[in-house]
Amino acid sequence: MLRIVYCKAMQYFKTLSIYLLAFCQVGSIYGQPEAPAERTEAEVADYIRYVEEDAAADSKLQTARARFSRGDVIVDLVSVVHLGDAEYYRNLNDNLKGYDVVLYELVGGEFRNENLDGNVEADLIQGLQQLAKAFLGLEFQLENIDYEAANFVHADVDWTQYEELMEARNQSFGTLFERAMSLTEAGDYKGIATDQVAMNSAMNQLVSAVLTGNSGSLKRSLAPFLGEAEELITEIEGEDGTVLITERNKVVMGRLNEVLARGSKRLAVFYGAGHMPDLESRLLLEGFAKEESIWTDAWVIPPVGAAMGADSGGSPVDPVNSLLSPSPEIMDVLQQMGEFMEALQRTEP
Repeated sequence: MLRIVYCKAMQYFKTLSIYLLAFCQVGSIYGQPEAPAERTEAEVADYIRYVEEDAAADSKLQTARARFSRGDVIVDLVSVVHLGDAEYYRNLNDNLKGYDVVLYELVGGEFRNENLDGNVEADLIQGLQQLAKAFLGLEFQLENIDYEAANFVHADVDWTQYEELMEARNQSFGTLFERAMSLTEAGDYKGIATDQVAMNSAMNQLVSAVLTGNSGSLKRSLAPFLGEAEELITEIEGEDGTVLITERNKVVMGRLNEVLARGSKRLAVFYGAGHMPDLESRLLLEGFAKEESIWTDAWVIPPVGAAMGADSGGSPVDPVNSLLSPSPEIMDVLQQMGEFMEALQRTEP
């Protein structure tokens, strides 16, 4: 049964992998220019990277904290992945305490789990994140970051704004997915998803890791996609931008200027890596100068063979128990993902 379910899931994964991983990572506002900020040389790879070592050493998925200064004001762009090691989030919590203000990302309003209830796209994204959490043995950002800290300030759209902006731009989950697929099919985007040999190899590793319950191998299979997922989201921007990046970044900059006007001198923008190149461009246009970047380990992946899905007694872990017992809702999520994709296909002309 498990093999049948995952064979079906993998059919969707080849087309959804890059795009959905970026979401696992989910108006003209506050006087920012209507067009996207002028591009600089900044890339997503400046804010998230996968460092793959040989079989005897730990590999790492890392995120960056890039510093910008203007006079006596410091703004750090602190990139984050939505699934990471527990130690990663502990380190972030400790580091974020040192800022006057932390501007944080969360579509839907200030941090309240109930804000996400009842929204179809949010439910799907949350389900996929919980699915990944169970498979990978990682922690979820929203459950580990202290969003109730006194220096945390919401800097994102609420659901009403999000829906209005998406409607105004005639954008939706489906239209952005189509744009992503057009990029890959036209050869305008280069990466694992468009390299059939690399993609097949990744799929084989992924299926093997899932069926053996080896979370280390599964992380090695997925980690290279994370940076590409964020990169693809920036490619989808095009000349007209998107709600996902452009409009939300306008909110960030508006809130940043409000906070600076009140006299804060040391700020952090706590967002996903896909937002950072555009935010960097906007900061430079505001007269900030880029300084150093510091990398933080988000995933530390043990050497090949170091964690083979065995329990404390040394016997192989039953993949059904190892994957399903942490989250009984996994099958529901897989079914929901399938139904969502079928709905998208029915809406195609």
